[in-house]
Amino acid sequence: MLEQRAWEARIEAAQANYEAALAKWAQGEKVPLYDEDDAIFWYIHQANAFAQDRRNFFVPEGFRIAPVINRVGHLLSHLKQVKGVSDRIETLLKKGRKTPDAGLYEILVAGAYKSRDWANVEFVPESSTKTPDLMVSGNRRRWQVECKRINRSGYEAEEHAFAEALAKPVHDLARRIRRRLIVDVHYLQELKHYPSDTLLKHVERYIENPHERLVSEEGSLIAHIRDADWTMLNTVMAHDDVFYGSSRMIELIKGEYDLAYDHSFSADWTPSARMPLHAHLVHHASIVSWQSTSFESAMAKARHFRSTVGRATQQLTLEMPAAVHVGYETLGGSSAEELRHYLNMMEMLNFDTEGSRLRYVYANYLRPEHSTAQMESWAVSETTAFYPAGKHRTPQSLPHHLLLEDGDGTPGDHW
Repeated sequence: MLEQRAWEARIEAAQANYEAALAKWAQGEKVPLYDEDDAIFWYIHQANAFAQDRRNFFVPEGFRIAPVINRVGHLLSHLKQVKGVSDRIETLLKKGRKTPDAGLYEILVAGAYKSRDWANVEFVPESSTKTPDLMVSGNRRRWQVECKRINRSGYEAEEHAFAEALAKPVHDLARRIRRRLIVDVHYLQELKHYPSDTLLKHVERYIENPHERLVSEEGSLIAHIRDADWTMLNTVMAHDDVFYGSSRMIELIKGEYDLAYDHSFSADWTPSARMPLHAHLVHHASIVSWQSTSFESAMAKARHFRSTVGRATQQLTLEMPAAVHVGYETLGGSSAEELRHYLNMMEMLNFDTEGSRLRYVYANYLRPEHSTAQMESWAVSETTAFYPAGKHRTPQSLPHHLLLEDGDGTPGDHW
């Protein structure tokens, strides 16, 4: 799809950007690690680093990239039989450079159909008219398929920004008084409703009186505040460097790493001379681990799901039954709660198919784990939820499928 010279130039640019960023990170300046206008070659750079030279592997990004590229490799023999896949790859390399997740998700879905005995799987050529992404057929059945990859919605980005704003005064106080503080908090309302000093006030009370470690404000929040035990971190770092801010570092400071939470982390540290993103020493750290459990927050995310399906439906026609595949990547606990799943189901029961023959919506929930286990570079929890659109008896087009595995998984969901 690209001339060798162009390929090598883009790989070299990705490496040069990464090396320049590492030097800045070692000085405490967190600059972008890659050119956002060529994110697809950052993915390729990280895939090569994972496979060949781990010194260039940036764990907080690579742990979610490696499983996807790995799966594309496993699907290669099937993908070569998908008509039009070369055009989609060329689009990904030339036009989809900023947003590789969408193109890669389409390729994974095509591979899922082809590897599960659909005789013909074809990418529909992109045009200005209303067309789905894929046409699949076999055994006298024909389906149209549309794919939508959900990145963090505007609401979720705003929610995370509010969470960081609530955590910042705690980090500032902890650094100022040299206390290694840990706060676990459940927000029971939407985060935008909390004053910026909400957590700080409770932490200040804890500092004045250590018995004030459990906080419960009815209908507002539940929190647990404590000082960190540095024993585990010191024991490991006496002979090992640890990636700064990683799940492993949080685990060593807190005693556990809970995937159900998002973690706001702040520390003073000395970089490793050999690997500047690893800490040789950690002088001070504070952690605010949080969950958003408000019903309003879950409803906002469900409405985003509904609007995404609505946009997908606009690409479908009345010619044949249709399936919409929605890809979620949940990197924090606040995005994969059980409530969201059931709200999505309710939204689909009353969904207007808008002039299409939409029959099923599949939600592929992928949860990459910044693993803390020894000898484990990445791990992924995956759930496929299916939501019937309206009332009908049409058999599913791709029942029980997983995207990153050939099997059907275990019945049920992972919440």
